[in-house]
Amino acid sequence: MDVSIILVSYNTKDLTIDCIRSIYDKTSNINYEIFVVDNDSKDGSAEAVESLFPNVNVIRNSINAGFGAANNIAIRQAKGKYIFCLNTDTILLNNAIKILFDFMEKSENLNVGACGGTLVDKDDKICPCGGNLPNITEILWKFGLRYIFKNQYKKYKLTLTSDDCASDNIGYISGANIFFRKSVLDKVGIFDETFFLYYEETDLCKRITDAGFNIKLIKESKIKHLEGSSCKNSLIIKKRTKKSEYIYFKKHLGYGVIFIKILYIILYLIDWIFFRNQDSKELLKYTINNSSDKV
Repeated sequence: MDVSIILVSYNTKDLTIDCIRSIYDKTSNINYEIFVVDNDSKDGSAEAVESLFPNVNVIRNSINAGFGAANNIAIRQAKGKYIFCLNTDTILLNNAIKILFDFMEKSENLNVGACGGTLVDKDDKICPCGGNLPNITEILWKFGLRYIFKNQYKKYKLTLTSDDCASDNIGYISGANIFFRKSVLDKVGIFDETFFLYYEETDLCKRITDAGFNIKLIKESKIKHLEGSSCKNSLIIKKRTKKSEYIYFKKHLGYGVIFIKILYIILYLIDWIFFRNQDSKELLKYTINNSSDKV
């Protein structure tokens, strides 16, 4: 088996169906299997997939286990040489999986542990497909660019999707489409289930790079990401993301996470007082109170 494709569904029946159809329509010249891990959806997602696509392996969870934990269930059962974790709110625009497979199969790319394709939004505009691994410099850089050099900030967010991105290493790939070499996962481990949602792919990519492997973006592989860019604007999503970010820093920096929280408190305070950003006010309170609380 060449590739095991894994989708995690949670009340996304129509999106999941469209995603699977795009896989069947666009993917050719490789052997693949599809897993749908359903996180206790209430919209009939699992039943619909089983009815429409009898060859898809449907795994039903009795609870919403989270993104990483759900993927892990399928990874443990997967037979593919490669693991492709794909969001249900995506549509393949070309033979994207075969393009990623061919890239990884080249002898000169045997040191690449994971890769991903180019994501575009519903308006066919390129959206961020990955980024640098989080660190203090990155936090300050993004905050500074955001308010002082706004045009440069917009360009910065898309830098890693440029035409020459395949020649450069990247820190992490967006979890919306991440193509792993299974032998590398066998070496570094699978998703850390401490992360319920967000930063689990960042953590895994860090472990891959720490083990000496490269991570790449492949511009020729084209995938439409329908939902992700808009939902990230909600405050509840920002809080969930922040919770996972703190888990990430605690894991990789230890007590250094205290400095990160202090830094964010200062930056959110500046953002709220001088730029009247109400989200920063709420994130400031969230960070001060207890970032580990459920949101």
